[in-house]
Amino acid sequence: MRNAVILLTGLGLLLLQWIIAWFVPYEHLTPILVLPVVLTMAVGEFSLARGALLTFVLGYLTDAGSGGALGLWTFTLVSVFLLARMVGLKLFLHGVVFQVLLTFLASIAAGVLMMGVLLVFDRRPVAVASALGVVAGQSLATAACAPFVFAFVAGLPGVSSPRPDEAA
Repeated sequence: MRNAVILLTGLGLLLLQWIIAWFVPYEHLTPILVLPVVLTMAVGEFSLARGALLTFVLGYLTDAGSGGALGLWTFTLVSVFLLARMVGLKLFLHGVVFQVLLTFLASIAAGVLMMGVLLVFDRRPVAVASALGVVAGQSLATAACAPFVFAFVAGLPGVSSPRPDEAA
């Protein structure tokens, strides 16, 4: 049941993201609303297996709705989940500034990772300078929305972030 709540929340955030993308004229102003959910699972009280599996499904749903290369978002979100999990930044959930910073850095990492995968596997040339502009703009938009998504996800049943006394 708790996993279904996370997945339904992720699906709702994806729908909201696609609605925003429909109405916003510039691609680089569209936030990636699923990324804060993935970061919450990475630094929260989720087991590695549960968090990775939920992240995989969220990445697959993102791939299915984006119309791009299948597996790109799945690979990227799972990689970001594992990287944030490995770093173990439990303190980042305890303040808005740290949430914004973590989301911005994770979004930059995801964008650069996606560009690298596309450069390796896609045979078409990629305009790296314009792609970096899109990554930077999406990262800023995602970071601006992150505190709201973190607060919403923290209120869901089955989601608990570490308390300050446990993180130290």
